[in-house]
Amino acid sequence: MQNRIIAFFNTIHIALVYLAQILMIAMVLIIFINVVLRYVFNSGLMWSEEVALLLAVWFIFIAMIIGVKQDLHINISVLPKRILTPKVLFLLNKTKNLVVLFIATVMLVDGFKLVQFTMASIMPATKLPAGLLYAILPISAIIMIYESLMDLFNVDTNDHAVDAFLSGKGDSHAR
Repeated sequence: MQNRIIAFFNTIHIALVYLAQILMIAMVLIIFINVVLRYVFNSGLMWSEEVALLLAVWFIFIAMIIGVKQDLHINISVLPKRILTPKVLFLLNKTKNLVVLFIATVMLVDGFKLVQFTMASIMPATKLPAGLLYAILPISAIIMIYESLMDLFNVDTNDHAVDAFLSGKGDSHAR
């Protein structure tokens, strides 16, 4: 059962990496086309800013998920290396996992409320529910909670196989 859950979340992680690439390309294309239309043809796409914002928000939260999975947080070393014994490093790492878990839990609870509240609002240009803009909050929170719990309890999530697959050096069965 545990291996299935790990495989499921690793598959989601791989899909999110590809989705982030697609979102970035789409965002750049939409903004580029709108700039060309605006400055060359004196017209623009009415919906481009809303869609670009939606893509940017989703991209940012997907990047945050990837950052949690790959442990890419900004770290500031304020303690001298001589006091960073393995025990201190272990405690700092567990504290970091608990902070991420807390933040992700707040994101899940309040993000779900925000999505519910804004689903009734409509974005003016695209006529899409405004809740779509915020729907990534609870989604990213669930994945961040999973990742922080796996790190907290030292569960091997087969990250090396995911990294190998994404770099083109592994196969799809490594997940």
